[in-house]
Amino acid sequence: MVDTPFHYLISALLTAALTVLCVGIHYEALKLISSFHPRRLSGNLNIGAVILLIIVTHCIEAVVFSAGYWFGTGILPIGHLAGMREHGAIAYIYFSLETFTTQSIGDIIPVGPVRLLASVQPLVGLILIGWSTSFTFLIMRRDWRGDEEGTIPR
Repeated sequence: MVDTPFHYLISALLTAALTVLCVGIHYEALKLISSFHPRRLSGNLNIGAVILLIIVTHCIEAVVFSAGYWFGTGILPIGHLAGMREHGAIAYIYFSLETFTTQSIGDIIPVGPVRLLASVQPLVGLILIGWSTSFTFLIMRRDWRGDEEGTIPR
Protein backbone atom coordinates (compact mmCIF):
# COMPACT_ATOMS: atom_id res chain seq x y z
CA MET A 1 0.00 0.00 0.00
CA VAL A 2 1.28 3.43 -0.93
CA ASP A 3 0.42 6.19 1.53
CA THR A 4 -1.18 9.10 -0.28
CA PRO A 5 -2.48 12.45 0.98
CA PHE A 6 -5.98 10.93 0.68
CA HIS A 7 -5.05 8.20 3.17
CA TYR A 8 -3.78 10.81 5.61
CA LEU A 9 -6.97 12.83 5.14
CA ILE A 10 -9.04 9.75 5.98
CA SER A 11 -6.88 9.14 9.04
CA ALA A 12 -7.23 12.78 10.14
CA LEU A 13 -11.02 12.66 9.75
CA LEU A 14 -11.24 9.39 11.68
CA THR A 15 -9.01 10.83 14.41
CA ALA A 16 -11.10 14.00 14.67
CA ALA A 17 -14.38 12.06 14.79
CA LEU A 18 -13.13 9.72 17.54
CA THR A 19 -11.73 12.64 19.54
CA VAL A 20 -15.00 14.58 19.40
CA LEU A 21 -16.98 11.43 20.24
CA CYS A 22 -14.80 10.65 23.28
CA VAL A 23 -14.92 14.22 24.58
CA GLY A 24 -18.70 14.11 24.27
CA ILE A 25 -18.87 10.75 26.07
CA HIS A 26 -16.65 12.11 28.83
CA TYR A 27 -18.70 15.27 29.26
CA GLU A 28 -21.96 13.35 29.44
CA ALA A 29 -20.52 10.75 31.81
CA LEU A 30 -19.18 13.35 34.25
CA LYS A 31 -22.47 15.23 34.08
CA LEU A 32 -24.36 12.01 34.81
CA ILE A 33 -22.02 10.99 37.64
CA SER A 34 -22.33 14.46 39.17
CA SER A 35 -26.12 14.39 39.02
CA PHE A 36 -26.78 11.02 40.61
CA HIS A 37 -23.84 10.03 42.73
CA PRO A 38 -25.13 8.91 46.16
CA ARG A 39 -24.64 11.75 48.59
CA ARG A 40 -26.38 9.72 51.31
CA LEU A 41 -23.34 7.47 51.64
CA SER A 42 -20.25 8.46 53.54
CA GLY A 43 -17.73 10.65 51.74
CA ASN A 44 -15.37 7.68 51.27
CA LEU A 45 -18.05 5.54 49.58
CA ASN A 46 -19.10 8.45 47.38
CA ILE A 47 -15.56 9.01 46.16
CA GLY A 48 -15.07 5.28 45.63
CA ALA A 49 -18.20 5.13 43.47
CA VAL A 50 -17.13 8.22 41.52
CA ILE A 51 -13.66 6.76 40.87
CA LEU A 52 -15.06 3.42 39.69
CA LEU A 53 -17.51 5.13 37.35
CA ILE A 54 -14.73 7.33 35.95
CA ILE A 55 -12.55 4.26 35.32
CA VAL A 56 -15.44 2.62 33.46
CA THR A 57 -15.86 5.81 31.42
CA HIS A 58 -12.17 5.81 30.43
CA CYS A 59 -12.40 2.14 29.45
CA ILE A 60 -15.41 2.90 27.26
CA GLU A 61 -13.46 5.71 25.59
CA ALA A 62 -10.54 3.36 24.93
CA VAL A 63 -12.98 0.86 23.40
CA VAL A 64 -14.28 3.63 21.11
CA PHE A 65 -10.71 4.25 19.93
CA SER A 66 -10.15 0.49 19.53
CA ALA A 67 -13.16 0.40 17.19
CA GLY A 68 -11.46 3.21 15.29
CA TYR A 69 -8.27 1.15 14.96
CA TRP A 70 -10.28 -1.83 13.75
CA PHE A 71 -12.19 0.34 11.27
CA GLY A 72 -9.04 2.13 10.10
CA THR A 73 -6.98 -1.02 9.62
CA GLY A 74 -9.67 -3.49 8.63
CA ILE A 75 -12.11 -1.43 6.55
CA LEU A 76 -10.28 1.72 5.51
CA PRO A 77 -6.92 1.54 3.75
CA ILE A 78 -4.94 3.58 6.29
CA GLY A 79 -2.39 1.12 7.59
CA HIS A 80 -2.10 -1.74 10.00
CA LEU A 81 -0.89 -2.62 13.48
CA ALA A 82 2.35 -4.58 13.27
CA GLY A 83 3.12 -7.11 15.99
CA MET A 84 -0.46 -8.16 16.67
CA ARG A 85 -0.47 -11.94 17.11
CA GLU A 86 -4.23 -12.03 16.79
CA HIS A 87 -6.60 -9.48 15.35
CA GLY A 88 -9.61 -9.98 17.60
CA ALA A 89 -11.39 -7.31 19.59
CA ILE A 90 -9.22 -7.89 22.67
CA ALA A 91 -6.02 -7.11 20.73
CA TYR A 92 -7.43 -3.79 19.51
CA ILE A 93 -8.72 -2.93 22.99
CA TYR A 94 -5.32 -3.81 24.50
CA PHE A 95 -3.49 -1.56 22.04
CA SER A 96 -6.00 1.24 22.59
CA LEU A 97 -5.78 1.03 26.39
CA GLU A 98 -1.99 1.11 26.39
CA THR A 99 -2.05 4.05 23.96
CA PHE A 100 -4.82 5.93 25.84
CA THR A 101 -2.86 5.70 29.09
CA THR A 102 0.44 6.55 27.35
CA GLN A 103 1.93 3.25 28.52
CA SER A 104 2.76 2.17 24.95
CA ILE A 105 4.79 -0.94 25.65
CA GLY A 106 5.83 -1.12 22.01
CA ASP A 107 4.82 -4.69 21.25
CA ILE A 108 2.23 -3.41 18.74
CA ILE A 109 3.29 -0.68 16.33
CA PRO A 110 1.02 1.37 14.05
CA VAL A 111 2.18 1.46 10.44
CA GLY A 112 0.99 3.94 7.83
CA PRO A 113 -1.42 6.85 8.26
CA VAL A 114 -3.09 5.12 11.23
CA ARG A 115 -0.07 6.45 13.15
CA LEU A 116 -1.90 9.80 13.31
CA LEU A 117 -4.66 8.18 15.35
CA ALA A 118 -2.11 6.49 17.60
CA SER A 119 -0.32 9.83 18.06
CA VAL A 120 -3.40 11.83 19.01
CA GLN A 121 -5.03 9.24 21.29
CA PRO A 122 -2.48 9.70 24.13
CA LEU A 123 -3.11 13.45 24.06
CA VAL A 124 -6.86 12.84 24.27
CA GLY A 125 -6.29 10.33 27.08
CA LEU A 126 -4.11 12.73 29.08
CA ILE A 127 -6.61 15.56 28.75
CA LEU A 128 -9.56 13.37 29.72
CA ILE A 129 -7.67 11.86 32.65
CA GLY A 130 -6.78 15.38 33.80
CA TRP A 131 -10.43 16.40 33.46
CA SER A 132 -11.41 13.40 35.58
CA THR A 133 -8.84 14.36 38.20
CA SER A 134 -10.17 17.91 38.54
CA PHE A 135 -13.75 16.58 38.60
CA THR A 136 -12.84 14.15 41.39
CA PHE A 137 -11.25 16.96 43.35
CA LEU A 138 -14.43 19.03 43.09
CA ILE A 139 -16.59 16.09 44.20
CA MET A 140 -14.23 15.41 47.12
CA ARG A 141 -14.28 19.04 48.17
CA ARG A 142 -18.07 19.06 48.07
CA ASP A 143 -18.60 15.72 49.84
CA TRP A 144 -15.86 15.85 52.43
CA ARG A 145 -17.14 18.94 54.16
CA GLY A 146 -17.64 17.54 57.65
CA ASP A 147 -19.27 20.57 59.21
CA GLU A 148 -19.84 24.28 58.65
CA GLU A 149 -16.12 24.93 58.92
CA GLY A 150 -15.39 22.63 56.00
CA THR A 151 -13.25 20.10 57.81
CA ILE A 152 -12.43 16.79 56.20
CA PRO A 153 -13.89 13.73 58.01
CA ARG A 154 -11.47 11.41 59.73
